[in-house]
Amino acid sequence: MRNRREVFSNRLMQCLPFLLGLLAFFQLSALADNHKVTGVDNAILTSQILTQVSNVHPVVGEQVVLRFELLVNGFFNGGTKFELPSLSTARLSRASSFAINGSKQLAGITYSSQLWEVYLYPEQRGLIELPSVRFDIKFMDNASQKPKTLSLLSEPKVFYAYMPADIPNNESYIVAEQVSIDDQWSEPKQSYQIGDVIEREITISVVNLPAMNIPRLKVAAPKGVKLVAQEAKLRDKHNRGESIAIVSQTYRYIIHGGGEYVLGGEKLNWWQPEVGLHQLQYPTYNIAVTGSAVNSKWLLATSVLVLAIAGLMLLHKYRTLKFPQRAQLTQALLVRDWRGFINLLYQRGDKVSAPAQIKPHINDKQPVTDELINKHLAISRLFEHCFGPRSAEERDDIEAQPADELSLKKLFRYVVK
Repeated sequence: MRNRREVFSNRLMQCLPFLLGLLAFFQLSALADNHKVTGVDNAILTSQILTQVSNVHPVVGEQVVLRFELLVNGFFNGGTKFELPSLSTARLSRASSFAINGSKQLAGITYSSQLWEVYLYPEQRGLIELPSVRFDIKFMDNASQKPKTLSLLSEPKVFYAYMPADIPNNESYIVAEQVSIDDQWSEPKQSYQIGDVIEREITISVVNLPAMNIPRLKVAAPKGVKLVAQEAKLRDKHNRGESIAIVSQTYRYIIHGGGEYVLGGEKLNWWQPEVGLHQLQYPTYNIAVTGSAVNSKWLLATSVLVLAIAGLMLLHKYRTLKFPQRAQLTQALLVRDWRGFINLLYQRGDKVSAPAQIKPHINDKQPVTDELINKHLAISRLFEHCFGPRSAEERDDIEAQPADELSLKKLFRYVVK
């Protein structure tokens, strides 16, 4: 037994230097690893970016605040540049054109900081993926005592926007912590007349929301009153880190009919985060209008009746109106009313009884022209046709003669001059 102990002690003494060497190797390796990690941490903390998000599960239309904090181990000595990405499901905008400068301590080291705020407004429900934002910075590094220019990338973020379930009939709504309304009407009257105008100005004030994101109020007017809306005025005010959006719009109610009317009374849907839906009620405005407007249907019927009577009178006057003799001759010639045409020729000849008196007279000293001969021939044929033979055979024989081939234009030119 004693021999075994001596053998074990001898072997242990032989292995002890090896064990001590192995332990020293592990300790040196651990020290080297610690030194390596510390070096990496120092390199990262020389310049880094921290990203904070106010809400990753917002309501559609709610303002989400993104804070990008830039840290450098030194001080900034140049302008910081960055561009916001374009999203199809949300809108991004800068809170300010300037950063909030300050300092921050991490692991006992004081860093210079720049805080940039960006607002995100979801425009539709669903997933919203925000890619990394690149910041180009310039600073003086304390470790190397040299100026540096670096680009820092923020972490990509994912949001999911949803629609409030309590909004009735998918109506428009405002998402904000505070909303106030103001409704101003023109000086009231004891009684209103047709044609009077009532003015109304509506003002909506919202905290921490741009004026362009405030939906317009739907204002309607009852039948008998015409509504005219002016263009809305948008204002954004900033005071000590708080922004207030103001939207004011003027409406004019023009009274067209008599009776009693109720104006106003609209509802504004306001969704307050962490609370829920509020419905703000505008006050009503009651008016009584004396007199009555003419019913448009009766006015239309009366107008149609008057026009019909006027048309009948003009038609009767047209029928009884005696046209000039030249117009009567033209009408009779166009409709081939030869008997009436001959009678009009008699009248034109100052009621001379003999048809030959109306015919052109050829003087011996007057040169005979083709126009005179044609005129004489045309009138002779007309006389023969109207007052000549009465049998059908004789009439057909006359109509078949070449003189009847004269056109209406020639007859009008030769006779109705």
